[in-house]
Amino acid sequence: MKCIVSGVAVALLSGALVVGSVPAAGAAEIGKTLEEVIALASKEGTVHVANTWRGEVLKEVAKGVKKKYGIAFKQTRASGIASRERILNEAMAGLNEYDVVNVSGELRPQYIRAGIIVKVAWGKLFPKVRPMLIDPQGYFLAAGISRYGFIYNHNMVSAAEAPKTWEDCLDPKWKGRMAVYTRPRTFTGLWPGWGEAKSLAFHRKLKDNGPIWTTDQTSTGAKIAAGEYPFSCGLPYHTFLNVKRRDKAAPITFVIPPELPVQIGEAFAIMKGARNPNAAILFAGYLASSEGQKAYTIYGRSNPFVDGSFASQEVEKAKAKIVFGGWDFAGAKEGAAAKKIVEAWGFTKGRK
Repeated sequence: MKCIVSGVAVALLSGALVVGSVPAAGAAEIGKTLEEVIALASKEGTVHVANTWRGEVLKEVAKGVKKKYGIAFKQTRASGIASRERILNEAMAGLNEYDVVNVSGELRPQYIRAGIIVKVAWGKLFPKVRPMLIDPQGYFLAAGISRYGFIYNHNMVSAAEAPKTWEDCLDPKWKGRMAVYTRPRTFTGLWPGWGEAKSLAFHRKLKDNGPIWTTDQTSTGAKIAAGEYPFSCGLPYHTFLNVKRRDKAAPITFVIPPELPVQIGEAFAIMKGARNPNAAILFAGYLASSEGQKAYTIYGRSNPFVDGSFASQEVEKAKAKIVFGGWDFAGAKEGAAAKKIVEAWGFTKGRK
């Protein structure tokens, strides 16, 4: 499996972390070692998580984390940037109700600056987790990885005619027919491999090919299945699975391109003042483990950087080259790239 990795930090986290620190007044104590975290978690309650899951993945994680650590969780579904902005604003006002939150890449710097999440010695507590999945600053732990390609309706488009490379999206035969989702995470995923000049040249040509702009990825997938669009240039694999879960007979196929952009799809952070921080740490650590990846296969965000995972096997089979910006690109750099991409498309701002 070939891989382009930009700015991926692999150093273990330093000792200046919240884990093992003296808690502020009223804050729950956080253990120094995994054994201490487990002991303290046994005295805590149900973990409250905010993330995007729905369906069978909830049952799979509940079963697995209960078996591994004896903890339970409840979920509030938070999808897209707007919901995470609400959590951010409420926490800044002292109204946090969550223990652990999946924070969108565009908002991670804001969560750090606001001081509403805490550092955790993820590498020390979970040494089997690959360092590239740990935020170098110590705030976030990556569990789910989003990978992006093409979804097409195989009743409308033959396998031979279906798009296989990103340049296929520029073919005039698709003019005015293909869908493009306007939150450009597919293309910010390619940015670290392509660079600015190649990226913007591509997106100006893409705009000139008259795509049908869409504002919701799941509904875009559903409309492809219904025959409203023949295909979409750039949607995540988990969107493909969402449509297939609702209708197993949906006539859609997912294509892995030779240059496969992947992004940190779920990066969990422990909220400052969390009622159950130790249980939340165990919850996130479980998800990043090889055991937790079984659930992510169901969800569609299996991690290609975990040996033996479904995603790693699919990438090997397709002989694809992974393009990954890592933690250095996630956040402010990705946000700047997204702004330039949507401006090349003729919009003044991205979608939420």
